[in-house]
Amino acid sequence: MKRLIKNGEIINADSRQKADVLIEDGIIKEIGVKLSVPEGAEVIDARGKYIFPGFIDPHVHIHLPFMGTYAKDTYETASKAAVVGGTTTLIEMCCPALGEGLLESYELWKGKAEGKSACDFTFHMGVPGLDSQAESELREIVADGIASFKIFLAYKGAFGLTDESLFHTMRLAKELGIIVTAHCENADLVAQLQQKLLAEGKTGPKWHYHSRPPLV
Repeated sequence: MKRLIKNGEIINADSRQKADVLIEDGIIKEIGVKLSVPEGAEVIDARGKYIFPGFIDPHVHIHLPFMGTYAKDTYETASKAAVVGGTTTLIEMCCPALGEGLLESYELWKGKAEGKSACDFTFHMGVPGLDSQAESELREIVADGIASFKIFLAYKGAFGLTDESLFHTMRLAKELGIIVTAHCENADLVAQLQQKLLAEGKTGPKWHYHSRPPLV
C-alpha cells in the first residue's frame, strides 16, 4: 500500500520544511518537494498542517494491579487513544510485586498487548528485588528485546528496592547495556511521615503531598 502526504510542513527535532512524504507498506520511502504520485497511491493533502514523527510515550500504565486496584484500560482502548493523540509507540511499566516471578509477569504483560495493540509497544521491566533467580530471568527478558529496567525506591514492602538490590540491579544494567528508570523517594521517611499523619487523623487526599515533600 502506498500513501503520499502532500503540501504539509514536516517538523523534526532539528529542522522543519514544507515537503511531501511518500510511504510504502508503513515505511517512509522518500521525502521531497512536489513528489510525483505513484500509481495506485492514496493522496492526503496536508496543506496548512504540520507533519510530526510518531510520538513515543515512555511512561504508561495499562495493566496495573496496584494495592488491590486495577487500571480501567485494556490495550484495545489505551492504544487506540494513543494513536488518536499522535503516539505511535508506548512503553508500559511491567511492575511485578515482590516475590512474583519476573519472567512470568513479563509474559503476562506481554500477552495482554500482543495482537491487541493498535501501535508499537514495549516495556520498562520492573525489578522489585534481585537474587540469582531474578537475575537469570532479567537476562532472558533483556534477550527478548527489553531495553530498560524500572525500579522503585518508594512503596516499602510492595515494589520498593533495597539499597543492596539497587546496587546489583544497576551493575546488571551496566553489564547488559540498558537503561534504568527510577521512582526516587526515600521509602523509610515516607513510611514514617505516613504513620505520623495517620496518628494525627490527617487522612484526606491533600495530605498525600505532606507524606512525601520535596526533601524526601
